[in-house]
Amino acid sequence: MFYRIFFTYTTIILMAMSALFIILSSYYSDFVIQREMDRQRNVIEEIQSELQKKHAFVKQGIRQLYLDKTLLQDLSFALQHDYQAYLDYRLDKYYESDSLVPYNFDIFVSNYFSSDSEVIAAVVRNEVYGSKYEYIYNHSQWNLLDDDEKELLRTPKNVHVLSEQINDPTSLDKLGTIDVLFSYRNIDQLLTVRENLSDVSFKLIDAEGNVRYAFGEGDYQAEKTLTYQSIQDGYIEDNGYLVQGLVDPVSELMITAAIPESKVENLTSYKLSIFLIILVLTLFSIGIPFLSLKNYSKRVNQMNRKMKEVQKGDLSVRMDTTTADDDLNVISSTFNETLDTLEEYINKVYFSRLKQKEAELANLQAQINPHFLYNTLEAIRMKAIAEGGRVTGKMIVQLADLFRYSLQTAELIPILDEKDHAYQYLELFKIRFPNQLTSEFHIDPAVMDAYVPPFILQPIIENYLLHGLKRDRLDNKVSTRITKKGELLHIVIEDNGKGIEPQHLEEIQERLASKHQTSSSIGLGNVNERIKMKFGDDYGIKLNSEPGSHTIVQIVMPLLKEVESHDQRYASG
Repeated sequence: MFYRIFFTYTTIILMAMSALFIILSSYYSDFVIQREMDRQRNVIEEIQSELQKKHAFVKQGIRQLYLDKTLLQDLSFALQHDYQAYLDYRLDKYYESDSLVPYNFDIFVSNYFSSDSEVIAAVVRNEVYGSKYEYIYNHSQWNLLDDDEKELLRTPKNVHVLSEQINDPTSLDKLGTIDVLFSYRNIDQLLTVRENLSDVSFKLIDAEGNVRYAFGEGDYQAEKTLTYQSIQDGYIEDNGYLVQGLVDPVSELMITAAIPESKVENLTSYKLSIFLIILVLTLFSIGIPFLSLKNYSKRVNQMNRKMKEVQKGDLSVRMDTTTADDDLNVISSTFNETLDTLEEYINKVYFSRLKQKEAELANLQAQINPHFLYNTLEAIRMKAIAEGGRVTGKMIVQLADLFRYSLQTAELIPILDEKDHAYQYLELFKIRFPNQLTSEFHIDPAVMDAYVPPFILQPIIENYLLHGLKRDRLDNKVSTRITKKGELLHIVIEDNGKGIEPQHLEEIQERLASKHQTSSSIGLGNVNERIKMKFGDDYGIKLNSEPGSHTIVQIVMPLLKEVESHDQRYASG
């Protein structure tokens, strides 16, 4: 018993702790990952902010150009003529100007874009006229570009290019374009000064999947697996990496950050700490109850052995009790007291009651057992026949049969014998009251060989003849049906007599249901009590009646086919 309890308890504890570990690990894993993702998200948004600042810087320069009519005219002439013509134009304008300081779009572009240290170069061009003006601010980085990259025939790597179209504000015709090339120095500084980014790789990827900028040493190739659509919602797990990003709507660059799941800060240490804590709790949860239950198990096993000895019939066994105030000690004390009471009951009450019941049962069956009358009645019958009284002789024969039936001492008799006894009683009554009563017996062939206690039909029929018969009528009738229902024998005795008033019927039903019936009556109570004593409280008589109409008596008892099997069955009860 102890091992079953302990095994069940241990299983529950292990399942609960395992579930707790899974829940906590999952929660803290999600928490740590989300915290890392939020940190990287902030960095990504700062990168986006840097890109947007560059775009705003270029936009602001174009806006200032549009606001100065002189600059715009100068730019328009320069883009629509060759450089020599433009120089002549500038000289003419300088001579016409009252200012000693020349001011033109060339000076404006050179000065404006030099204010941002990340600008590598600015190129103003008109593809139609083939004019182009280059302004180099960082010669070392510019020289690293090949000719195709300088002409922007191929996107330069690690260079951020912003292109803006310049239109005539009046006609909205295209005058040309300005391409501004920025380095990623600010973004490099941003990512370098941030702590705990050594395991994170950042990339800027254009719509064609080209990597425009990369930071970090991660092996994750975001440009090959990610799309603009897949990176929009939260973060994704891909090939052991946690990846997130966003698309800058201005530059149309996808900014991504990827970190190996194994490198997420403190994730492994969190799980290990949770595991150790739960392991310690599990050991305490199992170990402490184990020590308590072990002592209880020893005492329970002892109690079990004592109970088995009692089960074998040894009522002298007593359980050991202690001074401990616990449930087992209470059970032991109660068990000992119960055995003491049981022994006393068996010795003083049970045996005496058993003898009393046996004597009462024998007395009930022998209440109409005057043996000596049989020989006397036989002598009277012979005398009556000798004197010509044949009806009287017949009545004496039937009465003698009734008395002879009452002489038997068997506890169970064939159902046909019981039926014949009731039939003889009715025939004797019909002689006394001719043409006033008809009777019927219906017996199911399946119960022809059944056995029943004696004197269960005649007392009930007699009860009807004494209390229910309508003497002023000639259509009195009593019928008896004996049938089988499952493993039960059902006997129904129905008459069309006076019936029973509701209040009196209720009193009779209460007496029949009571376990303490009087044995002074040999009618319903007698039959009911003998059946219950013989077979148990689940069997007996049920009574229903309608005043002035009918009365139905139903007897229910086990269906017995063999007397020996019945005696063996009920001998142990």
